[in-house]
Amino acid sequence: MGEIKTLRRCLWIFGVFIVLGMMGTGVTTAECKTRVVIAQGVEPTRLDPDMHRENSTLNVILHLYDALLERNQDAKIVPDLAESWRILDDRTVEFKLRRGITFSNGEPFNAQVVKYNFERVAGLLPGAKKTLNASDYQSIKEVKILDDYTVQIITKHPDPLILSYIAQKYMVPIQYTKKDNFRSLATKPVGTGPYVLKRWRKGGECVLEARKDYWKGAPKIDEIVFRPIPEDSTRIAELRVGNVDIIANLKPDNIQEVEAEKHLVVKRVPSTRVAAVWINAEMDKLKDKRVRKAINYAINVDSLVKNVMDGNAVRVSTVAPSNFVGWDPQEKFYSYDPAKAKKLLAEAGFPNGFEATILTPRGRYLNDVQACEAIAGMLTKAGIRTKVNAVEFGVFAKKTQAHEMPEFMYAAWGNAHFDVWDMIKTCVRSGAMFSWYKNEKVDEYIDKAAQTIDPEKHNRYLQLALREMWEDPPFAFLYAQRDIYGVNKRVVWEPRSDEEINLYGAYVKGK
Repeated sequence: MGEIKTLRRCLWIFGVFIVLGMMGTGVTTAECKTRVVIAQGVEPTRLDPDMHRENSTLNVILHLYDALLERNQDAKIVPDLAESWRILDDRTVEFKLRRGITFSNGEPFNAQVVKYNFERVAGLLPGAKKTLNASDYQSIKEVKILDDYTVQIITKHPDPLILSYIAQKYMVPIQYTKKDNFRSLATKPVGTGPYVLKRWRKGGECVLEARKDYWKGAPKIDEIVFRPIPEDSTRIAELRVGNVDIIANLKPDNIQEVEAEKHLVVKRVPSTRVAAVWINAEMDKLKDKRVRKAINYAINVDSLVKNVMDGNAVRVSTVAPSNFVGWDPQEKFYSYDPAKAKKLLAEAGFPNGFEATILTPRGRYLNDVQACEAIAGMLTKAGIRTKVNAVEFGVFAKKTQAHEMPEFMYAAWGNAHFDVWDMIKTCVRSGAMFSWYKNEKVDEYIDKAAQTIDPEKHNRYLQLALREMWEDPPFAFLYAQRDIYGVNKRVVWEPRSDEEINLYGAYVKGK
């Protein structure tokens, strides 16, 4: 009888573990800490806030650092490390800083820190390596300290997005980064944010631990874990059994599967992320705009929206959805016309088409590989015999940041500023990091849009740039995504259009 009782007890305990696993309590540690696990398609590249260009990395960084300003859930810019700001003229913004804030290593936050940080990204800090976000801050001329908690940022010319960029400039400490010229920051971050890095194993978990002394108040979730899970089916399986709580990039095909689980919910939000096929116009065979127009006529975008995205996308005429500054109400769309595509290719000297490759990350964007396979099929029918090269995102990021790409590249550009200028200055203007294109008129309009804070003039220049881009396309224009998340119901959290997964303020039910 004793053995039977022991067996029953073991089975009962085993059953409890199974149930707890199904309900997601695998996220509560033995010390009863609350723990939320987020699965993204890729892992962060580095944790220096100025040395990345990816949302997946930003989602980790925003828990470790703070900026002078931030965008709230409604996308409105509000104070953060600055308690207030005022615009003195069209080139000067003055900030009053909060007092008594320290970095996680004990260094103080003050006006010297602000000056040091903005001088680094503006290229004004002697000996500092150029940052990957430098183009956002190239308008800064000077950072002037008035006292320990008052600072002015002065620009060379009016900058229409300066407040939006300031809201994304996360502060790093002076003494810690001076020791090795910012090198340690990539893997051992130090910020003023609500969490600190507990451990990070490349290719595995990135674990963040709450700061009980955080200046806005201790987070309600003790530990946040980011896990890279490239395979969609694996992300869903882990969500179903409770090993993860939030998964990004839920595929439309999998929505019903997730909704069928009583402990899960699907959350959707219109995204600022716009997908396109970059065309390498630096290659001889793609310099002729008739070839780039042919590529646009060869792709059936409506079919992609319906059959690949299952309706979870909205077609765009260029790269600006209707809620962006710069959207053109007189927009035109390329029709799906393979015959016209072949005719344009023949006129450009390619009656027999040519070979091409499209580079894409695997699992970074919604249905990225599936979209590329469909696009490759459409291009091949038009005579551009295209194969897909799908790689891990780290490989993709390294290649593209080194300005390496084959004939085509599929990407979806996030835009936290809701202004198309942010995208085209980085991905279209000649000489920019992610531009393989040159058009002097487009450059002129982009530059003029950058030098006025008059909203009407700024908008007008952007519309002119987009019209010129439609006539001389740097991309095959596709669609704006809708972001879809699978979430365990025990986590109280709402997604945002700018794709930030910010769990400060979120909580676990019953904890």
